[in-house]
Amino acid sequence: MTARTLAWTGFIAVAAFLMMAASGLTLLDPVENVTLNVTSPVQGLMSDTTRPVARWVNNVTDAGALSAENRELRAENEQLRNELARAREGAVQADQQGELDAVRAQFPDDSFLGAEVIARDTTNVRSIIGIDVGRADGVREGMIVVSEGRSLVGTISKTFDDYAWVTLITDPKSAVSSMVQESRAEGVVAGNYGGELIMEFVGQGAIVKTGDFVMTSGIGGGYPEGIVIGRVSRVKKTEQDLFQAVYVDHLASLTNLESVLVLTSFEPLELEQP
Repeated sequence: MTARTLAWTGFIAVAAFLMMAASGLTLLDPVENVTLNVTSPVQGLMSDTTRPVARWVNNVTDAGALSAENRELRAENEQLRNELARAREGAVQADQQGELDAVRAQFPDDSFLGAEVIARDTTNVRSIIGIDVGRADGVREGMIVVSEGRSLVGTISKTFDDYAWVTLITDPKSAVSSMVQESRAEGVVAGNYGGELIMEFVGQGAIVKTGDFVMTSGIGGGYPEGIVIGRVSRVKKTEQDLFQAVYVDHLASLTNLESVLVLTSFEPLELEQP
């Protein structure tokens, strides 16, 4: 657009304004129609020019309002999720406490000390957990630790005043005298570097089936008799081997333990060689 065109457009705009003002005062009635016809294109041009600006301003205002509303909704949603999580956590803890109390009621002759898991070190090299009770609570090395369902978890391997370490039965150094409940076949359940439980030294002639229960036998004095370890998942044997390899699945998830029970009423025996 040239300078002359801009000047002419400005002149027409001023003239249009003056004409409209004069029209309001009824001073230019004879030429009113002509004036309006001349100024209409200018008014249209001005309206077309300013309309996008007005629309942009409105959009910016609306966007700001929507952004603030979204922030409020996100904060409210986060608060509701937090409240739901806290409610669920309370229910989970209540269920766990109920299961622990049920174990105590099921075995009234035994004394248990409840404990929370506060540390884990479960690798291929070793499998141990830390619990929040120790010597000050009467915990001693060699005591048995069980899960909420009274499945064998491991033994207290090291104690301190306020906490203790538990060696899990899946630890490669762990060995538990055990038996198959159905056939009474005996062996030793040991951990390995793959985190599995294998019942070793089970004779070739022993009848062991998938799904059979494996529990402590009490032989050796290190564990009480009758604590469930798990169920047979598979049996591996060949004619040239002297023993079967019985793989056992633990009933509880040892990697996700949160609460356990220390069996304080059992004192392990250290049998001397004859």
